[in-house]
Amino acid sequence: MRPYLLAPILLTLLACQQPPVDTARLIELARKGDAAATVSLVQRLGQDGAGDSDAAYKALIGLGPKMVPLLLDGLETLEGDFLEYRIAALGSLRAEAALEALSRILSRSDGKRRYVAAWALGEIGGEKVVPALVSALSDTNSQVRRSATRALIKLNRTASPALIEALQRTGGEAQAAAVRALGDIQEPGALEPLLRIIQGENREEVLLALGKLKDSRAESALIAGLTDADWRNRLSATMALGPTGGEASVPHLQQRLEDDIIQIREWAARSLQIITGKPQRFVNAKGQVVAPYSVYH
Repeated sequence: MRPYLLAPILLTLLACQQPPVDTARLIELARKGDAAATVSLVQRLGQDGAGDSDAAYKALIGLGPKMVPLLLDGLETLEGDFLEYRIAALGSLRAEAALEALSRILSRSDGKRRYVAAWALGEIGGEKVVPALVSALSDTNSQVRRSATRALIKLNRTASPALIEALQRTGGEAQAAAVRALGDIQEPGALEPLLRIIQGENREEVLLALGKLKDSRAESALIAGLTDADWRNRLSATMALGPTGGEASVPHLQQRLEDDIIQIREWAARSLQIITGKPQRFVNAKGQVVAPYSVYH
């Protein structure tokens, strides 16, 4: 093509090109109800830029629940930051309409941002999110398990029946996560189920959880844990008896002041102090007799 024929074509193309609208301008237009600007904001979630994603995210949250359909559109085809920002926005908006999509994302066998879906389900809350989160306790990804556990703890006693049921049918990391969640929730109904598995593979976690329940009926089981061959179990029992134990625990905790493990000696002094209301001391790593550091202030 001859050069003089190219010129009009180039001019036409240049005239059709529009300069990119900056994020601040898009936010302004979206707040005024501009649908195209709102779509553009959603598309900027996860894009590299000088705070563009964060600014768009905050603006979309501010626009409220009417943003949910746009955020859900194509959600399950996204990856990386694009997926994470959308999921986070849906969680922050507590979008119940996103439950099924988020549950599917959480249950994927791959994907690096699935833990965000667990967080979002916890933010949305309600009984409907519990099955997906309890199922995620068996996930092979530790980050997903931790996020699901935190979400279940946030749901509090709404999650308790499913967590108690999980104690019976799971083992390993899944059971340990359920134990931790029930302890942090301080679920009274978990006492007997926890006692039933106290001799199992998650004994350390069960002993700690029993302490969080603060139920004196667990005292004898915790006293028995003070003499475990595994020092980690002795430590858990020593820690748990502070908020749970009574006078019957005192002589047994006094024996732990002579334990080979420094942390156990310190926690024995700390638990004795809680039970008796009197200052206690233990021998530290330097052989000095000192008061335990307060972890409760």
